[in-house]
Amino acid sequence: MRPTWPRLAVPAPVTLWLLLCAGHLGSSLAPVPALLESRARALAVGAGALSLAVAAVRSRRPRIGSGARASIVEAAAGWGSLLLAGVALGGESDRAAWPLPVHPSEVGVVLEGRVLDTAAIDAEPPTVLFEARRVRVGEVEEPCRATLLLRWRDETIPPRWLLPGLWLRMSGSYRPPEDARNPGGTPPGRWLTGLGIAGTVAVDPLSLSAPADPPERGSDLGAIVRDRVARRFAAALSPPVAALARGMLLGDRSGISPAIRDSFRDSGTIHILSISGLHVCILAGFLSLLATALRLPTGPAIGLELLSLWGYVALVGAPASAIRSAVLWTAVRSGRALGQVVRPFAAWGLAGLLLHLFDPASVLDPGFQLSFTAVLGLGASGALSRLPGPHRKEAGMVLSKLKAWAGGVWSLFLQSGGATAGTMGIQSRLFGAVPMAGIALNLAVIPLCTLFMAEAILFLFLGAAGPALASMGAGALEASGLLLLALNHRGADLLAPWVVPRLAPVALVAAALLALLVAWARAEAARGGDPARASAARWSVAALVVAALVPLASVWSTPAASQGPAVVLALDVGQGDATWVALPGGGSMLVDAGPADEERDAGKLVVEPALRAEGRGRTTVAVLSHAHLDHFGGFAWLARRRWVATLIENGSDPSGVWRAPLREALHRGGGRLAPLSRDSSFSVAGRSTLAVVRGLEGGGENDRSLAATLRTEGVSVLFAGDLESAGEAAVLPRLARVQVLKAPHHGSRTSSGQAWIDRLSPRIVLVSCGERNRFGHPDPEVLDRYRRAGASVWRTDQEGAVRVTLGLSGGWISSRRHPAPVFVAWDGPGGVTPSSHIP
Repeated sequence: MRPTWPRLAVPAPVTLWLLLCAGHLGSSLAPVPALLESRARALAVGAGALSLAVAAVRSRRPRIGSGARASIVEAAAGWGSLLLAGVALGGESDRAAWPLPVHPSEVGVVLEGRVLDTAAIDAEPPTVLFEARRVRVGEVEEPCRATLLLRWRDETIPPRWLLPGLWLRMSGSYRPPEDARNPGGTPPGRWLTGLGIAGTVAVDPLSLSAPADPPERGSDLGAIVRDRVARRFAAALSPPVAALARGMLLGDRSGISPAIRDSFRDSGTIHILSISGLHVCILAGFLSLLATALRLPTGPAIGLELLSLWGYVALVGAPASAIRSAVLWTAVRSGRALGQVVRPFAAWGLAGLLLHLFDPASVLDPGFQLSFTAVLGLGASGALSRLPGPHRKEAGMVLSKLKAWAGGVWSLFLQSGGATAGTMGIQSRLFGAVPMAGIALNLAVIPLCTLFMAEAILFLFLGAAGPALASMGAGALEASGLLLLALNHRGADLLAPWVVPRLAPVALVAAALLALLVAWARAEAARGGDPARASAARWSVAALVVAALVPLASVWSTPAASQGPAVVLALDVGQGDATWVALPGGGSMLVDAGPADEERDAGKLVVEPALRAEGRGRTTVAVLSHAHLDHFGGFAWLARRRWVATLIENGSDPSGVWRAPLREALHRGGGRLAPLSRDSSFSVAGRSTLAVVRGLEGGGENDRSLAATLRTEGVSVLFAGDLESAGEAAVLPRLARVQVLKAPHHGSRTSSGQAWIDRLSPRIVLVSCGERNRFGHPDPEVLDRYRRAGASVWRTDQEGAVRVTLGLSGGWISSRRHPAPVFVAWDGPGGVTPSSHIP
């Protein structure tokens, strides 16, 4: 007997979008020739025209086009047209993701133009959207038209009189959008380019002036509304709650602190901080209740609902998640007005198809990916809520209400679990962890979010009624906001997210999403009286389990390039140190972890993404050179996330307040602290040796730094912490010649003396320092000493992360700014500097 395949119901929009996605994914993963990618659009149009022509012939002349051959040609041409269109869209999105500059130079400018948006003027840091109409660089002034993001020098508070539409003239420093400075990092400029912003300007606050007779008056109505709403929230609420309200109603998350964003992310409720289907459904529900209260007929009620809904989407800037929800809601409600049933599955496919066609780069946006995969997980879990049960007579009203309440909780739990499973692969790639608390926490957070949004809307209406009513509304909104913040903070603490050490393969994530899509199609087929609903539920369970287990593949997989050469990666953590080493045999080592404060943690934002991108998993050994924040700050985060197995340190500052959090983090992550009381040598990953020399006893903390020499494959690499002249003199007799040196103390003038350089004779010198740091690191004289000694000097403040691949005869050097490798021989004449190979 032939096997019977389960019946699937895949709507036409979903099929069309799948073909586009297949072409897009193929052009991104496979080596598609550039010639084909550039001509894919014309080929797609030609194949589509052929398919339509064959269809027209078959309809007008049935005898000629009735054969199976014509049918095959029509279908093949149609499918080929869509696949080629996907290839063309993939080429467009790839061009939109072309590399941006790293550490671009700032340019002094004088700008004239108008303020576009001030909703984020109370954010941290404050920002204002500005449209430049004239620009002067040096002595040349020209007309222009560019959207820029204004920031303020020296942490100056921007003037409160800035309003949308105001014409200004100012001076400042322009900086173009910037690419990621480290592997695995998020390019900060990609967000700007996606919004059509041409860069940022650090404004001199004393240069602001407004002409008495501006060349242009007026402003965007949406910008005025956003400004009024944001200012009202800021005036009546505490900063955390005001920022939360702006994020949930206006889609502006710039004022939400990193700690609050982390708590929402780790608790699995990050979706409520951006305009998504939840917010659109809440707003649409309010509008539906209003229409019912006004007793409007069905047609006008739906028209009012959709008009208000799309107006709100335009007000918040039309993010992909909001457009997806609005398209889905519009399709379903319009179908109802026309007497047609439009299933969510078809509306979901239509929204994806339209967004993909009009903005191919949107599919690369994390918000797009999380939004659509969450709905895919919801749809795949739909069959579980429709399982047939035994028909029994209700025992009474109380039991009936309890059953209805339990059914509602179960439905909400299924939705939360389905959305979590659908986004699990994407979240593991984006965030390096999968939140486990969200499945249960959303049962409380979603109703509380609905209450918070209702109170926020009520507060805005009461503001026009009088101060007393506005104060009452603000009090209720404040209480709900604080409760929402506290609930997420506690949820993230009670159940920590599941850390995924390596990136799940894109093909595996795509396969899991395809399984969810098949489960949703199976559930749709089982709607209309299909007796095999239990079979559809089994498909749903299987697909959800497969999607949930996808991130585990990165745990089971073998570390990438485990037999490759040793690699030294100096990460750009700003003013601090963090260097990762890939060892032959699959092990790895981390020396220092960069700084951390309330706004920025290098361990979270720089080191962890780089470790995941490199794919080696947990570090074999970590070294903390000395007890200064710019070196140990990121270790607490990395230890909690199980990246650190053993942390070697110098044992100084035993009573420091920083030790307790670090010890607790290591305990939670299964690591341990290993203070060294004397010089020691270790075997690392079987084929490498790490010799650690203690610094100057009784000196300052910089001079107590550990000097760690890694010897691997016949090459020596020295990590010297923040040793200064006294510390260098103390450890130098115990050191030998090295090929690669991490310059001590960020290249300061108090380090790297001539005796130090003569003894070590490094061929490659890595300097880790922050851009425009207040200490003046590195010192030009120090750099000249290294170069005169024949060393190739590379700085993270100019190059971004610097990678050195170690070989027997020399090292290959590349950086984020200059990715083309440059070879430096261990015994060759003269050093190569980054500037010598700039095209």
